[in-house]
Amino acid sequence: MSENRRSKGICVTVVSVLAVLASFASPAGPGFAAEAAPASDDVDVFQPPSITPARGAGVIVDGLRSAQPGEIVTLAGDFGEKVSGFETFGQTAAGNAVRRTVKPIRIDAGSAVIKLPEGLPPHSTYLIWPKSRAGYGAPFAVNQTEVWWIGPKAARGGEPVSVFGRNLTGPGRSPRVVIRPADRDGAWRPASIVRANPFRLELIMPDLAPGEYELKAHNGRGGDLGWSQRLRFVIESGAAPASPQTFDVKTFGATGDGVQNDGPAIAAALAAAAAAAPSTLYFPPGRYLCDRALIAPSGVEWRGAGRQASTLAFSVELRTLDAPAFIHSRGEASHVTFDGLTIEADGKVGGPDGGLVSLSGSRLRFTKVKLSSWGGLTLRLAADDVTIEDSDIVGPGSFLKSSSQAFISGTTFQMTNDGESAIASWGGRDIAMTGNRLVNADESRADGHGVGRLFVAQPHLGRTRNLYFSGNETVNAAPRDCAEVDCNKGEQIILEFGGVLLRPRPVSIGPSSVTFRAQDGLEIEPGFDVVVSGGRGFGQRRRIVSAEKGKLTLDRPWDVTPDAKASRFFVTPVAERAVVYRNRFEGRRTHSQHDSNSTATLVWGLCFDVVVADNDISRMRHGVMVAATSGTKRDSVSAPFFALVEDNRISDGWNGLYTGLTFGFDTDPVVAGGVGTVFRRNDIRRMSNIGVAFDTWDTRGGDFSATVFERNQIEQVRYGVVSGLKLIWSNGAFAPTPADGTRLRQTVLHANRIDGLGSGARGAAFRSDRFQDWIDIGGTWSGFPPGDRPPRGKDRD
Repeated sequence: MSENRRSKGICVTVVSVLAVLASFASPAGPGFAAEAAPASDDVDVFQPPSITPARGAGVIVDGLRSAQPGEIVTLAGDFGEKVSGFETFGQTAAGNAVRRTVKPIRIDAGSAVIKLPEGLPPHSTYLIWPKSRAGYGAPFAVNQTEVWWIGPKAARGGEPVSVFGRNLTGPGRSPRVVIRPADRDGAWRPASIVRANPFRLELIMPDLAPGEYELKAHNGRGGDLGWSQRLRFVIESGAAPASPQTFDVKTFGATGDGVQNDGPAIAAALAAAAAAAPSTLYFPPGRYLCDRALIAPSGVEWRGAGRQASTLAFSVELRTLDAPAFIHSRGEASHVTFDGLTIEADGKVGGPDGGLVSLSGSRLRFTKVKLSSWGGLTLRLAADDVTIEDSDIVGPGSFLKSSSQAFISGTTFQMTNDGESAIASWGGRDIAMTGNRLVNADESRADGHGVGRLFVAQPHLGRTRNLYFSGNETVNAAPRDCAEVDCNKGEQIILEFGGVLLRPRPVSIGPSSVTFRAQDGLEIEPGFDVVVSGGRGFGQRRRIVSAEKGKLTLDRPWDVTPDAKASRFFVTPVAERAVVYRNRFEGRRTHSQHDSNSTATLVWGLCFDVVVADNDISRMRHGVMVAATSGTKRDSVSAPFFALVEDNRISDGWNGLYTGLTFGFDTDPVVAGGVGTVFRRNDIRRMSNIGVAFDTWDTRGGDFSATVFERNQIEQVRYGVVSGLKLIWSNGAFAPTPADGTRLRQTVLHANRIDGLGSGARGAAFRSDRFQDWIDIGGTWSGFPPGDRPPRGKDRD
């Protein structure tokens, strides 16, 4: 089809488009999967024009992946001065294909802001091509079905399994999942979906022969090209296990009277159970005192008569024992279960290095248990395949280290000792927290509080990827008193990936590699990534698959080959692919008096593809934060990329939405502070301070590009939208940003409704330093005294 053809009469084959898009089939890259599964009546019609990318045309390397007609998409790529517009296409039926060219709202060499035309069919997959004199670049897909991970990754036929990702469902169509054996051709067969939301599909595994399989999903949009990439999983044997032998601790002399020491009897029963594993160690109703640490053997289930009936209580302090925890593994342990039992060591665990239960291995289960450890860590786990469900966890927190395939559900975390977080992860992956509750254990006691953190992810042991939080609830969760507690805390879910160093310029760059001088002290650990943080190829990230003498081989080729002289690189772990969906987050009533960092979700530093959607948020210092940081004087700026914050309800707080740079130091050369974040359709009410706060710093570097606030409704706020110096510490006295400080580029306000406190309001609708790049399209402002307004822009549709 010629380039000037439009939607009328579009009817083409998809072969050439498929060939182009196949090169972008990776989970992190733009485009579609490389092959189609069989068509179905559940899949719409999607016949995009056949456009061959031209040499020297613009390239889109990444962008925001979810939008509807009339909404904005942010993009990163190689645009230079050559890209003048973008071609868009959408279709859901044979007669409604629409192809339109749009001018960007804002564009520079490395990023762009465009609006999807109102005339595109709603709820379609959309393609976007960069357009220049040289021709068209390769297309980028919006609303494409993305499958990120599956869990559990090993299951039997008839068992529930979930597929996690993005754009998994949409109005008017039913999602589909198909399965076939891995590594060989064969017919795809459908899987039964029992529940679905845009980020999770819950399946029942079909009755298949044991072996390795693959699946792919379709959200009903995008026709034959709309299938996701594949995920692999394992079907295990469905044979029922033999009934395990049970070892009753009372048979070995335990009394369970809560007075006598049952340690020797428990140890003897445990040794017998270990010798006969798989087996069950049984605690009848009673309270069993234990004076020693216990080793958890593989294949042994620790079972009580119910957490209210059976208690294993440790009667000595851990520091008196030569053990890392009261219950621990010797090496790797597998198939270890705790069920229907209370285990407690209140006041006896002590110190950050201790623990109530510390296990390494695989297939660890905690079901209907109560684990209590006032004064020290409750759980310390380093394992693959962890389940914690329908339990009570009491203490200052638990540590998952770099565990993977962790499923935590229906559990109440009762926080003590101003504990850092209910769950902390250092490089974990495939983690789902659903239907949990975070509370303070006893608010009448000074040591009966936490600091409000449900989950903390940090990069100490590698990248964090594939996180899902839904249906969780927090109650009165924040630091209790800034005079007694470090109040730079309180982020209820935080991805904390700041403080990274720019690498020296590389020696050479290959199609899928980058080489640094070995003597530059480059240290590569498993789970590291390469991020292009400036110059040509900006915005790309690649996983390192091998490193040898400074040469880093990457998981896939560059979309735009960086420039060895001008491009800048991070070599570091990142956080990627996280969803915070339909949770209820509550801070403390004292949020306006205590200058804590209480926040429902903080996306901080090098984080990619994070979605915070449809949450209820109240009583926070900051409702949702997406921020960059340079950490210390020797670090560079760590920037978030393409976060989406949408459809949240934020009320009765200090600031509604908060973004920008925190804790800045000069960077040379200047490195971006954030790219492509979109805040969309959030409802923000009764903020004591600012509806939208955009923080800046008096340092070079940390500039933000392509930040969008669209279709938000902001009511009863003292200040509407403010950008200024160090807002995180401001209380209405806003200082200007120096002209050589943080620069805001391509900052777009689109179709927002912003109302102040009404008559006598002391705030302003909009306040920003004049040299910053702001534009307002279609916004309405009311309830403020006369004052600043952002520059008006043209609605490019």
